Amino acid sequence: MIRFQHIYLKLCFVLTVFMLSIVPTLAQEPLTDTIYGIVTIDNALVRVGPDFAYAEIDALPLNSSVVIRGRSGDFFSRWDGRQWLKIDYNGGEAWVYARLLRTSVAFNSIPPVGRLLPRDNNGRVPDGFDLSSDLCSQWTGEYTQSGNFMVGDTEIVVTYPTLQGATHYSVIVIAPTGFRTAFDSTTGTASILLNRLPNHAGTYTWRVAPYWTNSTARSRWQQVCLLQTGGTFEKPETTFNRAGSR
Repeated sequence: MIRFQHIYLKLCFVLTVFMLSIVPTLAQEPLTDTIYGIVTIDNALVRVGPDFAYAEIDALPLNSSVVIRGRSGDFFSRWDGRQWLKIDYNGGEAWVYARLLRTSVAFNSIPPVGRLLPRDNNGRVPDGFDLSSDLCSQWTGEYTQSGNFMVGDTEIVVTYPTLQGATHYSVIVIAPTGFRTAFDSTTGTASILLNRLPNHAGTYTWRVAPYWTNSTARSRWQQVCLLQTGGTFEKPETTFNRAGSR
């Protein structure tokens, strides 16, 4: 009898240790991918876009719960007016300054989906932009490409939607190695030149973003929306010298 009790107690001890060892693992499993936010002040302003220059459309009461769809900006050491959260709002989406919400995940872990508005030398939003809605929600349309490097063409012409107020567009071609080449334009059409691409063969992806600038220096271009993928193309292995000839 004593031996049986000893074995029983030992089994209970082992089972308890086992259960304690797996409980933390189970507790760390995410229950859902949805990101939530709680409003931390009364009358938190809701705007049509991720910037204080956008119009106010509503105010949320303290302790309201919202579903978060994305962010604009990054958090480094303090809130500085550049961090915004996109939320579900009245069957659509809107934006709230991130400092006014407590989120279920860290701010920088939320997927980026928007950008601040560009500013001129006086710190104002340049004329020409339609601020009645989020600018990047206005940037929609068709992406096309024509030309084929695999049959001997030396350029591929791509088209993409334009955005009211944008002054430049940059088409970024990404090689299989990750190397990037920019082809800039002031219209909704750009040419991707074979002799400017890396020599590597493979599938290349082209993406495009709109910019605003009032300067001739490319370093002063201000990106308006995040890069969008336009398409892909195949490229053979090539050998060019610096002059661009084979």
